Amino acid sequence: MASAPLLAQAPRIVINPMGHSAKVHNLVFTPDGSRIISISEDKTIRVWNAENGDMLKKFESQIGDGWEGMLYASALSPDGKLLAVSGYPVSTEKENYIIIIDVEKGVQVATAIGHTNVINTLSFSGSGLYLASGSDDRTIKIWKVENTPTLKTVATISTNSAVTSLSFNARTQDLAVAVESRDILVYALQNLDKGATKFTPKPLKKHRGILNKVVYSPEGSYLASCSFDNELILWNADGTVVKEFGNIKEPVNALAFSFDGKILAALDVTGKGASYAVPGGARFTDFLAHDNTVFCAAFSPSLTGNYVVASAGGSNNEIYLWNPINGLIVRKIKGKGSAIYNLAFGEDLELFISREFSKSGKPQYKNSFNFSSFTINRNPSQQPAKRNLPKDAMQTGINTISLPKGKTIATSEGEDGRILDYLALDDGSVVVASDFSLKMFDKNGYLNKEFIGHSGAVRAVTVSADGQYLASGGEDQSIIIWKLSESGFAPSMRSFFDTPEWASYFNSLPIDSLTKEPTKKAWQDVIAFMKANGQKAVKEVEAIYKSLGEVLIPFATLFLTEDNEWVCWTPRGYFSCSSAGGQYFGWHVNRGIEQLADFFSAEQYFEVLYRPKEMSKSISEGKRVEDILRESGERIFDLGKLHRPSVGFFDVSVTMKQTDLLRYNKGTFITQARTVPLTVEIFDGGGGVKEVNIYQNDKLIINDTDVKTNGEGEKVEKTYAVEMVNELNEFKVKVVNYQKIESRADVLPVEYTGEVIATSSLYVLSVGINEYQNASYNLNYARPDAQSFTEKILEHGKGIFKSVNRLEIYDKDATRENILKGFKSIVSRAKPEDVFVFYYAGHGTLDEDNNNEYYLVPTDITKLYGDHAQLTAKGISATELKDQLTQLKAQKQIVLMDACHSGGAIKSMNVRAAASDERAIVQLARSSGVVMMASSGTQQFATEFEELRHGVFTYALLEALEGKADNGDGKITVNEIKMYMEERVPELTKKHGGKAQYPTGYITGNDFPISIIKK
Repeated sequence: MASAPLLAQAPRIVINPMGHSAKVHNLVFTPDGSRIISISEDKTIRVWNAENGDMLKKFESQIGDGWEGMLYASALSPDGKLLAVSGYPVSTEKENYIIIIDVEKGVQVATAIGHTNVINTLSFSGSGLYLASGSDDRTIKIWKVENTPTLKTVATISTNSAVTSLSFNARTQDLAVAVESRDILVYALQNLDKGATKFTPKPLKKHRGILNKVVYSPEGSYLASCSFDNELILWNADGTVVKEFGNIKEPVNALAFSFDGKILAALDVTGKGASYAVPGGARFTDFLAHDNTVFCAAFSPSLTGNYVVASAGGSNNEIYLWNPINGLIVRKIKGKGSAIYNLAFGEDLELFISREFSKSGKPQYKNSFNFSSFTINRNPSQQPAKRNLPKDAMQTGINTISLPKGKTIATSEGEDGRILDYLALDDGSVVVASDFSLKMFDKNGYLNKEFIGHSGAVRAVTVSADGQYLASGGEDQSIIIWKLSESGFAPSMRSFFDTPEWASYFNSLPIDSLTKEPTKKAWQDVIAFMKANGQKAVKEVEAIYKSLGEVLIPFATLFLTEDNEWVCWTPRGYFSCSSAGGQYFGWHVNRGIEQLADFFSAEQYFEVLYRPKEMSKSISEGKRVEDILRESGERIFDLGKLHRPSVGFFDVSVTMKQTDLLRYNKGTFITQARTVPLTVEIFDGGGGVKEVNIYQNDKLIINDTDVKTNGEGEKVEKTYAVEMVNELNEFKVKVVNYQKIESRADVLPVEYTGEVIATSSLYVLSVGINEYQNASYNLNYARPDAQSFTEKILEHGKGIFKSVNRLEIYDKDATRENILKGFKSIVSRAKPEDVFVFYYAGHGTLDEDNNNEYYLVPTDITKLYGDHAQLTAKGISATELKDQLTQLKAQKQIVLMDACHSGGAIKSMNVRAAASDERAIVQLARSSGVVMMASSGTQQFATEFEELRHGVFTYALLEALEGKADNGDGKITVNEIKMYMEERVPELTKKHGGKAQYPTGYITGNDFPISIIKK
């Protein structure tokens, strides 16, 4: 049905750091060694390119709250086609389950249901016909791997304790099992093929400590085992001991044999690793790159004879590929984030962030994030000042904190884990950060609030100078902002006291309605009433109240990458971000245990959810974004009420069948033709098809708004001619529906091997307007800014481009007609390999009568606001600008706008704008695939200073082009300019005007140079 909602189950916002954000519990290589598959407590399965470390795919399954859905075990079938994965059960299911994924197709093909507790370990038999699983439910199950949606159990083996590890012998079909005991249990399962279901184990006795891991060598000759008593033993397959390794100082946590069984790698709970010769036991090398526990390791099944080990662990869940002969690192694989170890608020809600410590143990604050301006400082010159907080609280044990007057906070080791950080507040409350929880206790040690949002250990807490916000960070790589004064949710009194007698008692109270409210305030009021009226039952109610904590949800969550991209979002999904930040969070949507879950990136909802103005206002005013939107009359976003995104896929088979222009060779499509027809299959997801956008190397080249469908599921095919550029051409197709929701991009790389195309030319279109027909809008430095910029970029661009072409339009000549004519002249000449720069200095405005469409304001517009007809007739809209940029074939395009949307004079400044709307500018840049830099962000002013003789934006831009943005190689790239402008513009505006102004920058695609500095 076309009106069917997108989802049947409530979506969950999850972080997507492009790597693991929690412990990695298993690694497997594909049989050809080209890919590594990892599974993690972050509830994701990730497939990596072993050659370059790129993440190729991400799979997710059913998840729930807390531990539910964490992944602990995986196994790959011998032919590499099927991946089995399992872990912690989900409360919606009566029994735990294993999912079976077709790795190439990326779909779940089967489910194995039957365990009643956590599944810790999986192993395929050598034939691939059987799968063994071991669980905390004290059973081993053997499953028949058949082409059926539900795998059947062919044997269930009971054990006396939880099963922690098991491994099939690929040659003999023996199964070695580690349970929570000292003896390895070996089950001979050869008779499975004959229908046997009962098996007696052969115990291997040698360990003194409780077993941890067991693993057979790939060819089946050896078995390795380790225990928590610092033991590592090598056995023959027949159970005789080959070698007891000495000098094992910590419990070994990860074991792996080389593909030929000649090397054994072992890594321990501190992260230290070593490799040994088999069977002699000689130590080849140590491996010390991991900084914390390693949970798993695997050898590449190299066909060339090269030995490579992959091991995963450490504080940041890295995967290292290393040489077991010499210990040298081959490659490091990790996501974009890192664990947060320390946080400290400075002034104006500037949060200093530490992800590492100095050698002396002090936190290193290498960047800060300002929640007042939503900007990042990549290298803070000042360190946060130490705050004088109460010192009366003191940690006295792993789970205890002493308070004044003999009071104590006691957390639960099982429920909370270790206390990792704590913070005493002015009112005597104490915030306690632990392995599994973040809680606030009152001055008497009673639980007050529980903060629900982190998915890993919380290692840092700090409070803002005004006491309004708490910030927390930890191993899940996120930073969460909490509003301390907010009331959270709590179980109602009636949910605790639910017997008929209590119900009758509550009904007799004049305030019985409060017994149904899910807040602590309601409990307080009822208790106060009971005490005032001498009710004896108050003692029982008060005892429960003292253990009751309100549950708070995040006010905002920040994710910051190691390369300083960022995204900050609310629990409803509204967000603000840097250029590439929107990809780092999204919605996990359960689809049941028979199929993989969906993941919808925030990028797909950019037009709907990107709200920089509201995010900034939310933090500064202490209001949630949805409340701000309600006040303005907007509907609140609900993913469950939206249609599925429409989708588009490249179908290269059409081109390959109909022409000989495209061929496939070793994983890459190749063409010698300069122009190639590409066919796209377009599917209506229920919300119609508003437009089809095709990007080439991240630049929009086709914007098709003429696609007609008749309902959900209908497929339409369209073919587009695309022009190649030198070497690799990466095409992407995105389909947008009428709810402004984007599809995931389908990517098609095509390598051009034809005649080499000449090097690029530079085209510059500069517009500067000092003189307006309405003299009250006149500016001082718009035209000089444009002229200075043009001269500067031409001067420094000569060494890069084969030719430089300029077109300048100033003052009374800067009409809509002339500006569009300038675009058309460049459209007719520019080639895909060229670079185009559009510089605009003048006014800009938003048309409130046209969905806040953004307009550049030519010289003959006499009214900036309230005249929709004049803006339409004489202005240039963002939609028209996007159309011009799309028609222009140059793949590298830069738009620089020193523009704004109101006029007037303030002291010595001419104010070009109360900021060019950041949202409109970023959406224009993102949708057209260009580099965009604009003079100011939301609710700021684009200023010109008499002292500088330029607008601030252009003054900083000229400095950047002159060489101040250079990183030392003599080339000024667009990314270097963006970084320089983001730091220099606020510095200049604060110095000359008293208030920092922050530019808006958005970059898509690869970085490239536009200026050469002569030395």
